[in-house]
Amino acid sequence: MKLKKLALAGLLVLVCGTAFAEHGPGCGKGKFDHAKWQEHRLEHFEKHQDKLHTILQLSNAQEAAWKTYQAQIKPQDKAEHPDVAELNKLNTLQRLDKMEAWDKERDLRQAERAKAIRTFYAQLNDAQKKAFDENAFPQHPRHDKPHHE
Repeated sequence: MKLKKLALAGLLVLVCGTAFAEHGPGCGKGKFDHAKWQEHRLEHFEKHQDKLHTILQLSNAQEAAWKTYQAQIKPQDKAEHPDVAELNKLNTLQRLDKMEAWDKERDLRQAERAKAIRTFYAQLNDAQKKAFDENAFPQHPRHDKPHHE
């Protein structure tokens, strides 16, 4: 009986130990590949836009507006976050200035994107506007749940 308990305890330690073990060098944990993520993001965007194009059933006259719209909203490489090491060399006011400049660039890109959407939307008929409203910005299932369930 003592031997069984000892074997069970040993097995438990072994199982728990593997749960806390560090990942090996080839598993990819902790390594973010920006280029691969950007490629995935662009692929997802293009797939969604193809689906939207099919749903909208655009007329020949609307195709030019669609192409212009696509060129204007296509995801670009996101602006790099400010380098933390460089920010740490600055005083607080200089850091604030850098962060505000970064925010202004992001806001400008967002305003340009919104203008492109508004311009394209104006080219649509009522049925297409309804389809655009329902499909242009799909809600992902995980986005409509509270953060802590």
